[in-house]
Amino acid sequence: MTKSGSAVKVLFVTTELAPFSKVGGLGDVAGSLPKALRQAGVDVRVVTPAWPGVLERVAALGIKTTTVKTKVYAAYDWRIHSANVIKATVDGVTIYFLNSEDYSGSQYPSQLNFWSASPFAVFCMQALELKDAIDWEPDIYHCHDWTSAFLPCALAWHRHYRQTGGKSIMTLHNVAYQGILEPSPFLEASGLEPWSFNSSTMEFYGQVNLLKGGIVAATAVTTVSPTYANEIQTYESTRELSGILYQQRSKLRGIINGLDVKFWDPNGDKAIPAKFSAKDLKGKAACKKALLERAGFDPKSDAPVIVCVSRLVEQKGFDMVFNGAAQIAETGAKLLILGSGNDWIENGIIQASETYPQSIKLFKGYDEPLSHLMYAGGDIFLMPSVFEPCGLSQMISMRYGTVPVVREVGGLRDTVFDVDRPEGGNGFTFQTCDVDGMMWALRRAVDRYNNNKAQWKEIMLEGMHEDFTWDKSAGLYKNLYDELMQ
Repeated sequence: MTKSGSAVKVLFVTTELAPFSKVGGLGDVAGSLPKALRQAGVDVRVVTPAWPGVLERVAALGIKTTTVKTKVYAAYDWRIHSANVIKATVDGVTIYFLNSEDYSGSQYPSQLNFWSASPFAVFCMQALELKDAIDWEPDIYHCHDWTSAFLPCALAWHRHYRQTGGKSIMTLHNVAYQGILEPSPFLEASGLEPWSFNSSTMEFYGQVNLLKGGIVAATAVTTVSPTYANEIQTYESTRELSGILYQQRSKLRGIINGLDVKFWDPNGDKAIPAKFSAKDLKGKAACKKALLERAGFDPKSDAPVIVCVSRLVEQKGFDMVFNGAAQIAETGAKLLILGSGNDWIENGIIQASETYPQSIKLFKGYDEPLSHLMYAGGDIFLMPSVFEPCGLSQMISMRYGTVPVVREVGGLRDTVFDVDRPEGGNGFTFQTCDVDGMMWALRRAVDRYNNNKAQWKEIMLEGMHEDFTWDKSAGLYKNLYDELMQ
C-alpha cells in the first residue's frame, strides 16, 4: 500500500506478452502474473510493443480494443518517435499496446547494434511517457530482462528522466541474454549522460551492457527462483557479470514463477483428446494413444513415453540427449521431442532419430496444440538443463501427470524433488552435467514405470497436487512493492 492507503500502482514493461507475443517463459510470466497481482490488490497494468501480427492476434481472440486519444512520444536520435496507444482489457488487466513503425521489425534481433537496439530504448522512454496519455501514473515500473532494462537506466542517468525520481524493479528471467552493443552512437542518441558509461554502471569491457545497467540502476532486482538468485552471483554461472550481481546482492531476491493453472489444466484443456484429473486419470491413456499415433508409433504400446518440449539451445542440455541416444533406446522407452533452435542440436537429434527410428522422434518447430498433447500423453518429461533460471515446463508436466526427470539446477532444484529421498518426492533428479548423470535418473524413472505401477501412480499424483499457482509468488511481489513505497 502507498502512504495514502491506496493500492500500489505498478506498470509492467515487457516486450513479450502471452498469448500475443510470447517467445519464451518471459511471455508466460508477463501474461499471467499481473492477473494474480490484481487479485492480490495491486493496481497493475501492462505496456508492450505491438510487434508484427500482435494486433491481429488480439482481434482473432475477440478482444475489444480502443485507441487512446493521445499518442506517446520519445526523443531519440535527434527526432521524435510517436506511437498510438491501443488499450485492451484481458481477464481484468488493462494492457496498452504501443503501435508504431519502430516495432515493425524483429522482436529479438539476431545481432544487436545501434539500429537493432533502438526500438527497445524508444519503447522504454515511451513507457515512461505513457502516464500523460492515460492519466494514470505508476508508483513502480516493473521491467523484465535486457529488452526493458533501458528504463531503469533512463531513470538513473537520462538527461530528462533522471529528474523524475521514479522507482523500478528489474526482473531477471535469463541472465545469459544481456543486451550488449557498441557505445557509439547509442549513448549520445539515447540521451544518457556521458558519466553513465563507466565500470560501475553500464560499461562492460568497452561496450554497453543494458542488463548490467538495469541491475545497477533499478531500485530492486528479482529473479525467478531462489536457487538461481544464488547461482548468478557465482563466476561458474554468469562469468564476468557475477561480480556486479554479488555487489548488488542486498537488493536481489529470488521469487519462484507460477503457472496460469486455468490455461494449463488437464481437466479443461481443449487441445487434448480426453480430459483427466488427479481424481480420474482415465483420459491420460487416451492422450498417450493419440500422441503415439501422431508420432507414428504403435498406439497400443505400453512402453514409457519420454517427452521434451523446449527450445533446442545449448542451455537445455540436448547434447546429453543425442549423445545418450543409444542408451535411451536400450531402455525400451519412446522419446518424443518438440522444438527448434541451434542447427547443431537439431542435426544431432535428427541423426539420433534416423539411427533409432523406432525409439526417437523429433517434431521440428513449435506447435502449441501438440505441446499440450505431449504434456498430457507423456509418461516422463526430460529436462536436463545446463542452467535453468526457473523453468515452467517441469511444472506443466506435473500438472498433467507426466513425471519430470531434471538436473538439480536453478528453478528445477526448487520445484522437483527426487522420489528416492527419505521424505519422497515428485520426480527424478541428477546433479552431474553429463550423459551418465542423466541416464542414472532416467533409468530409475523407466524402471519404476515398468516395475512398480502403484508407486508410479503415487509419484504422478504427488506432482498433480503441487501448488503451482501464482498466489504465493504474487504475495511476495506485493510485499516487495509495499517495501519500496515505505
